[in-house]
Order: sequence, then C-alpha cells, then structure tokens
Amino acid sequence: MSPQGLLCPSAPLYEGARLLGVVNQTGTVDLLTTPLELDDDFIFAALQGRSPEKRFRFVHKCVKSACEKWDGHACGVAKTVLEKIEPQDWISTLPECGIRSQCRWYVQEGENACRVCPLVRYAY
Repeated sequence: MSPQGLLCPSAPLYEGARLLGVVNQTGTVDLLTTPLELDDDFIFAALQGRSPEKRFRFVHKCVKSACEKWDGHACGVAKTVLEKIEPQDWISTLPECGIRSQCRWYVQEGENACRVCPLVRYAY
C-alpha cells in the first residue's frame, strides 16, 4: 500500500469518515470487522451530547502534515500510545480488523500498534 493511501484509525468525524469502533463501558474500543459507512441520521445523532470522538472511533484517509498529530515524519498518536501503555497491558492476540493493510499505525509500527489499538479511546 502506498503511503499516500493509508488510513487513520482515529480520525475525527468529518465528511467521508467511516465508523471503525464503539467505546464500550470498560473504556476500550470494540472494533468492527468492517468499517461502516455513515449516513446523515447517524452523524446527526453522534453530534448530540459529548464529542463523537469520545464515544466512537472513526477511520478516514491519513492527512499526514495536515493533522495536528503528525510529527513531521510519522503519526505521533501511534508512537505515543506504544510508549505510554505498558506491554503487559497490550492485547495478546491481534483484533480482527478490516483496515489493517491500509492502516497508518500498522504500516508505521507493525503488529504492536494493533495490540494497543482497542485501548485508544480519544486521539483528538
């Protein structure tokens, strides 16, 4: 996959984003095996109350330097999460994922990014 076509697994909710997961009661993210297209009704409902990014995980194209989390060379979210979450807290088996081959975090950090992905609730 070309770096130009990579996807951000923690994108804000904006036009063209798809639903990647839902934050559950324990605070981890239940990832969908296939991201869902969002319709206007979902977007309207998601914008009510708390920030939708605190309740859901969205996927969209990685915009690299147009993103505040880009450090000039790589996604700062992926690197920071791997530094801050202790390896004993990582998920032992890779979660099912419908975007892995296109995921910025996976391409950048490998399988370890997948082991912490469901633990990332809010990157924005």
